[in-house]
Amino acid sequence: MTPTTKREQFTRGKGILSATGPQARFILFLIFLLIAYTFLLMIFRKLAMIVDLPVFIPIALTTLIAFIGLAGTLYSHRFVGPMARIRKTLEQIAAGDYSVTLRLRDADDPMLKDLVSTIIDLCEHTRQSHRLVQDSARELSGDLTALMENIRRGAPAGDLIKQAEAIQNKRAALDEAVQSLGI
Repeated sequence: MTPTTKREQFTRGKGILSATGPQARFILFLIFLLIAYTFLLMIFRKLAMIVDLPVFIPIALTTLIAFIGLAGTLYSHRFVGPMARIRKTLEQIAAGDYSVTLRLRDADDPMLKDLVSTIIDLCEHTRQSHRLVQDSARELSGDLTALMENIRRGAPAGDLIKQAEAIQNKRAALDEAVQSLGI
């Protein structure tokens, strides 16, 4: 059996536990949240008995909402911020800007870091493909100009045929580069 990378561990899962790392952290967060709330509830119950407070349930519910809201906001910050940056970057890519840079904080979720790495790889591949297409098109244009000049000067037919074949080979390479972009 071959060793797996972190990226493979996140992407190979099936069904309910498709990304066991992030899901396990979220489950542990929920368990911690329930334990902490139970502890708070016990403290409020003792306080209610000591002070003889008849409004125990409304206070407990308000505390629950505030506690879950605060803890949820702090925990979700690790996801929402990176997702907003990823979305903005993807919008730039969709608009044709492949020179984007995208970095996440050390505290951000590792699965999102893998997604960012994939986006960066995609941008680099696309930049290289665009550069190849542009260079090939420039080269092809120069070769066509040289061929036209040789035709005007009355170059021998053998030389013209060799130039035309070279241009056809470069055109085939350009077509291949364009296809790699999915155009």
